[in-house]
Amino acid sequence: MKTWRSGSRRSLWARPIYEHEWPKLIQAMKDDGLLAVIQSDGVRWYVGGYKLTDVSVCEAWNINRKQMDRLKDYILVNDPFMRDE
Repeated sequence: MKTWRSGSRRSLWARPIYEHEWPKLIQAMKDDGLLAVIQSDGVRWYVGGYKLTDVSVCEAWNINRKQMDRLKDYILVNDPFMRDE
């Protein structure tokens, strides 16, 4: 599991990800070599040229399906992986 924010990683429910935390998560993903590419059918994940599934990204970064949907929405609006922040 990747670490990108402080606090306990063990809880009975998912911690919310606030709007100001998205850039920190995305920067940690970039630093780890993860790339999100916007394609005609949605956001696709790649690392080292290999395609990843949403499920594997969720597991690695400890986010749930709803958080992944919100992350993809953020990526579609801001396209942070294709520009430097």
